[in-house]
Amino acid sequence: WAFRRQATGVEYLLLQTSELKAERYFNNGRFWQIPSGVFRDGETVPVALDRELSGYALGAHSIWAAEHAYTIYNRRFHEIQIISVYAAELAAGDPQLNPEEHSLFGWFRYEAALAAVHYRGLKDGLRSVHEYVTGPTAPALELCLRAKPSTQ
Repeated sequence: WAFRRQATGVEYLLLQTSELKAERYFNNGRFWQIPSGVFRDGETVPVALDRELSGYALGAHSIWAAEHAYTIYNRRFHEIQIISVYAAELAAGDPQLNPEEHSLFGWFRYEAALAAVHYRGLKDGLRSVHEYVTGPTAPALELCLRAKPSTQ
């Protein structure tokens, strides 16, 4: 889950599937999802997240393991996948979208993001990330994969 801290609180980034992607892979179903991707051989989590986020012209200054994973059947790739959840605190900016993949983006407060996504894995992952990034006053060092001072 990609997020940013604003004066009004934490906001989470959601991307809406494009009509083309919905038609090709999801029986015309359009839905909100998060930036995601797969690991390449030998990649660390921060390197993989940096690569995926750079495709949206975004960068993370801090990354945490969210202590959550879930299993899905991925219709696009016709396979069962185990999804690891990470929290990536983003530097400033909005994503640049590939119109073949996503048609809209939005920054959502927690309750709105929870209402916007309808897959259980995304909901549970958001709950885990939200608890972690808003709860502890000193996040657990062992879960921090990269931390840089915020530029805000």
